[in-house]
Amino acid sequence: MLGNIFVRIYNEQPSFSLNEPRKFCVDLLSFLGDQAQYLHSLLSMNNGDTITEMKPEHEVRMKHSHMSLEALKHCMQHNPGNENTCCGYFKLLFALLKMKDEEIQHLALEVLVLVTRNQDCVNSIAEAKVMGCLLVMLMLLPSSRSSVLQVLHALVSNTTIIKEVLVKGSLIYLLHLFCNSSAPNIREDTALLFSKMLSDKLVGPKVRLVLLKFLPSLFVEALSDSCETAIHMFDNNHENPELVWSDESREKLCGTVQKMMTLHFKEQLKNQDMDWRLPADFNVKYTDMAGELVVGGVFLKHFIKQPSWGVRKPRDFMSALFEAVLQYQNGGDNAETISSALIALLISQPILAEQVPPLGHVPKLMQLIASKPGDCGRLGLQILVPLAGNDSCVKTFCNTPSSISSIMIAMRNGQDAVAVGAEVCHKAFTKNQPGLVAQALQSELVPYLLSLLEDVVHTPASAKAQVVIALKAMQMDVMNGGKVLEKLENSPIWASYKDQKHDLFLETTRTAGYLTGPVGAAGYLTAGPLTSYPTLRHLSTLL
Repeated sequence: MLGNIFVRIYNEQPSFSLNEPRKFCVDLLSFLGDQAQYLHSLLSMNNGDTITEMKPEHEVRMKHSHMSLEALKHCMQHNPGNENTCCGYFKLLFALLKMKDEEIQHLALEVLVLVTRNQDCVNSIAEAKVMGCLLVMLMLLPSSRSSVLQVLHALVSNTTIIKEVLVKGSLIYLLHLFCNSSAPNIREDTALLFSKMLSDKLVGPKVRLVLLKFLPSLFVEALSDSCETAIHMFDNNHENPELVWSDESREKLCGTVQKMMTLHFKEQLKNQDMDWRLPADFNVKYTDMAGELVVGGVFLKHFIKQPSWGVRKPRDFMSALFEAVLQYQNGGDNAETISSALIALLISQPILAEQVPPLGHVPKLMQLIASKPGDCGRLGLQILVPLAGNDSCVKTFCNTPSSISSIMIAMRNGQDAVAVGAEVCHKAFTKNQPGLVAQALQSELVPYLLSLLEDVVHTPASAKAQVVIALKAMQMDVMNGGKVLEKLENSPIWASYKDQKHDLFLETTRTAGYLTGPVGAAGYLTAGPLTSYPTLRHLSTLL
């Protein structure tokens, strides 16, 4: 009997209305404290090992402990609002989880499920630093996993507790349940717990970084958005620009996580205060993804093959591609692949070009084109082609003083770049931006373009067509068109082109080989390789 209440009878009639439920809770906790101190002494005499056998003289105390915990559970369940009476007693309640008695462990967890609905209790638990005791229950007591996950879900509303469970190895336990559990409800609860931890403003980014060492980025994004989707994605095979996932990948992850969890669990079972540390250079090595170039969570080779694929975060993907282009300034296969993916993205989603000016990519790209001629300059020009078709980007060309001079440098340092640069000029100058024409005059672009018309050997017919259209657009400029016209009229070669129609050279078929066709396999604005340009003999018949 505690506080004039017969505990055994109360457990038989838990809905009985108590006069002082708060006082009864305190009496129960005090009694449990005395019993726990006795059991702890018994534990110490066993050299810290858990109690595996109960002597007859201890059975009465254990029975009373069961009855008291059950009464505490009923009191909390039928008298809401009294949960904060447990504040200050949480080291006791979590210590009961260490007892080698499943009934006490189950009852203690049921009490914790009830009291963690109260925010004062959650804050008190955060101060107690007892998460190690709770986490081992995920493996030690499989029948109560749902209760442990329920307690954790309530507790991770507190940032301090998220920090503690992260250090104590919560993620490796949860990853094991997510990957290897055969119970759908456990996997769903685990995914919900991941989602809540990821949403924390302070610790969420760190949780994300750890998960990315195990899971593909798309899984981590899915865990934040939809737990059911994340589980469905994990259980099925995929091969698309954002996810390459197979049976082999799944088995590799499940095996790695289980091995790491088992090792940590064995150590933490001996010492609940032990921390979990992941090696700094750790990453799960997936064979399916070996050698794949990934930017912004997208597999570029797959994206180039499927440029119409709707990536989850196209703006972020575009920014990541621009940054990668600047990173690979010396060219090479990676630079080609990255540029191809960026061009494919801008063509398949032209609205993204509107986002380029505010992100500050245009000046950096112009600087790259001017400072790294050759292949790098050519790639930069190819990226400018879809940008030159956007009004906002062309305005940014005007506000970047080196735009025209950078384009000219790139064109002069590679024959392959001439045709690309001509298309950039064609698209940009037909946007009627006086500032761009002023730049062209200052950079002596008009004489350079005229020289391209004079070159019957190296300038493709398609490029000449682009040049003529660009020059005609420039001479129509309200502010500086007169100056352009004066330069054109002083050129003998211009007289041969100014009255000709050049639509013939702007075909969109793949066989034409001009830089005006649809997206090719590599994602460039080309309809065929440079070797398909008209021959000198063909040029002589056309001009």
